[in-house]
Amino acid sequence: KFVTGNKNDNATSLASAKLRNVTMRPSGKWQTQLYYAGKSRYIGVFDTREKAALAYEIAREKLKTDKPASEQSAQSIKETEANVNAARKAAFEGVNEKYYLQNAK
Repeated sequence: KFVTGNKNDNATSLASAKLRNVTMRPSGKWQTQLYYAGKSRYIGVFDTREKAALAYEIAREKLKTDKPASEQSAQSIKETEANVNAARKAAFEGVNEKYYLQNAK
């Protein structure tokens, strides 16, 4: 990365750090994923980087638990998949609701 010492370089690197679970697909859309129960879990593909980042945050909050990682990995496969699917659904609903409300104004 080319660094000029410009104030915007720091802002760019901070923005990249905050969106570390968001990647651009070859199609130009943005994908997000997170780690849960010891594995990377696909959340979805979104039109914008911001929507993908929002989806990540919603899914992360939905999956947040006070249990240690060792107990999370002891979940049955069905429990884990049910939790990930619920988080994925909440992420898509949350992203669509936020953008619907913004555009309705």
